[in-house]
Amino acid sequence: MAELDFEDILTIIHMTSNMMRVIGLALIVPIIVSIIYGESMYAEIFAVMGITLFVAFTMARNFIGPKKVRTKHALISIAVGWFLVGAISSIPFIFHGISPIDAFFESVSGWSGTGLSMIPDPATLPHALNFWRGFIQWMGGFGIVLLALLFYERPDTAQKLFVAEGRNEDFYPSLARIARTIILIYFIYTAIGVLLFWLSGMSIFDSVIHSFTSIATGGFSTNSTGLGFYGMWPMLIGILLMTLGGISFESHYDLFKGKVKRFFSNPEIRFFFAVVAVASILMAINFFMFKESRYFDGVFYIVSAITGTGNTTSLMLNTIPALSVFILILVMIFGACYGSTTGALKLWRILILFRVIRREIYKAFLPQKTVLPIKIGGKYISDDDALKALSYMALYIALIAFGSIFFMLAGYGVVESLFTVASAQGNVGISIIYGAPWFDMNPLFKLLLSLHMIVGRMEIIPFLVMIKGFGVGKKIQ
Repeated sequence: MAELDFEDILTIIHMTSNMMRVIGLALIVPIIVSIIYGESMYAEIFAVMGITLFVAFTMARNFIGPKKVRTKHALISIAVGWFLVGAISSIPFIFHGISPIDAFFESVSGWSGTGLSMIPDPATLPHALNFWRGFIQWMGGFGIVLLALLFYERPDTAQKLFVAEGRNEDFYPSLARIARTIILIYFIYTAIGVLLFWLSGMSIFDSVIHSFTSIATGGFSTNSTGLGFYGMWPMLIGILLMTLGGISFESHYDLFKGKVKRFFSNPEIRFFFAVVAVASILMAINFFMFKESRYFDGVFYIVSAITGTGNTTSLMLNTIPALSVFILILVMIFGACYGSTTGALKLWRILILFRVIRREIYKAFLPQKTVLPIKIGGKYISDDDALKALSYMALYIALIAFGSIFFMLAGYGVVESLFTVASAQGNVGISIIYGAPWFDMNPLFKLLLSLHMIVGRMEIIPFLVMIKGFGVGKKIQ
């Protein structure tokens, strides 16, 4: 029998409705942009979407009424929310003439902050659609749950959603205040990005879109080349914004409060910069050995890959040496800091793995009953939390292998398969498949990559709980 009863379903609908209502309100922004650029058809589409979302989900929410929320409800609501928002946000792309599967892929890539695209030349899109692509990446950067937390009345429900999405910020006792602070920091960095891009010579429209997608570590661009189309200065600004997006909001809060020493003493941030430096040096050496002179592009791609941004240049990744491709795969799987806008494993889990390995080595030289706690940056990690981190890493790698096998069965090479699936699941968005082989990909593989993008964005567990909830087995406790 199903794992969820009727009351569970109502609770999930109620929680999902709160998220969708916020998206309906947010559609006011693309409506205004469509009107500014005289694209009335898209203004009407966004208006109908916004009104329908807000009215329909408000009615559903009020009709069902408040419910007692358990952890399973929060996890499944997040999973349902990500699939639902991906489907709804594909509507403007469909009206433009993009196939439903490609439109869903584009929408999911936007919301998940991935940046893989099925649109050959975004420069041909109307301003409204290009803005929509950037806007959903920007909103996806802090997540639909964080938006919903601004309006949640019940603290117990908000807490379950906050934890279920894998967030751990605790610099205020009130979750609504935490959400407001995170979004304020996000706004400030976005505004700084727009100003810097504009001063570098980009148009105000392109500045807004690239600031949206860089700070959100998304990577969508208004052209087919990417940020590298505009030259070195915009690329440097992009590196700055991608780096900011790759650092946790809690650490940004420390900076805003003047706690500079605490910021730079954070072991995850030090590890982040160390990985970027080592990977960049290795790639530069590899470029030198194979007479590839575009060293700066290499550094740009390292930052773009580890932060899961997917910003690109005119350098084709299928032309660089094999070691450089392998380095990019590794940093895509690593990801950046926990609690940031990035995807992938997160460096905090990698640090836990290193500490567990070190502890096991040390224990071989100590008395049998010696207790060696795991400690990172003054914080003790329980064995239970360490097990969760290691289990998640194993599951994450297994899913990449699973998806890659399907690509290899279809005739793709080992490197192409691993790179593509790792890029999708890590919400990165760079690719080594170009042109017709990419855009003409079998629709089933587009759906498979869409699934990897969503599952990677929600950090897998909510998806598995949703599958169990609507599957067969014992009741979820």
